[in-house]
Amino acid sequence: MGVSKKTRALIHKALREDAPRGDITSKIFGNKHKIVNGKIIAKTGGLVCGLEIAAYCFRKANFQTKFSDGAKIKKGAVLAKIKGRLNDILLAERVALNFLQHLSGVATETNKLVKLLKGTNVKLLDTRKTTPLLRELEKYAVAKGGGQNHRLNLSDLVLIKDNHLAGLKLSDLQKRINRFRFWRRNKKIEIEAATLRQVKNFLDLPVDIILLDNMSAAALKKAAALRAKLNPQIKLEISGGVTEKNISALAKLGADYISCGKITHSAPALDISLLINAK
Repeated sequence: MGVSKKTRALIHKALREDAPRGDITSKIFGNKHKIVNGKIIAKTGGLVCGLEIAAYCFRKANFQTKFSDGAKIKKGAVLAKIKGRLNDILLAERVALNFLQHLSGVATETNKLVKLLKGTNVKLLDTRKTTPLLRELEKYAVAKGGGQNHRLNLSDLVLIKDNHLAGLKLSDLQKRINRFRFWRRNKKIEIEAATLRQVKNFLDLPVDIILLDNMSAAALKKAAALRAKLNPQIKLEISGGVTEKNISALAKLGADYISCGKITHSAPALDISLLINAK
């Protein structure tokens, strides 16, 4: 990955947020000259992600790790060793752990769902339901967890949703799609369908993907059958209410993709801590 200029700027903002006028506790009770050793320890298993970001947070110290992002880790694993001035380490500790815990949580949650798709050709997609300003990092973590990135932003591809379709006739929709295709041939077009009638209508359009939104299992199966009969080249994406309990069953209904917002907006942070040895 490397730490991009954009990510470095984000880290600096996070550090300023955490210590806008310095760390007053460490100034009084710490020791700016004392050299200490520290260990970043995983208190639970999962997939680690965000190590290069953590290293940049601790850039005033010596940061060493034998792991790379996406690596499987066990409870008790020493993710990194740090040596440096006590106050420098304490100043960066919380910000580094926040990034590391959150991104590791996203990668771990993604991987749980990806494992449940094993043996199928269905790909797990992320969404734009991300933490403001952390989207690129969260999507990076999704990829490290084995998921596939959907559009990064509104400029990436066309996704025609229900609010776009409100009051729009099918004939007008087709004209607009044709016009866009003429000018932007390299951009994919996806359209959301909530009913089988919409699926049938949209299979006649020059789109790349039909998103099947919150449909029942029976409806999803029928949608896949319609696609196979009318336009096999169009891809199908299942979205809405995807969980660990139902993703395996959904993967058997004939779609190409399953998208899930939970892997970014609700992934629990991986429990990771920093232990300093002052001796």
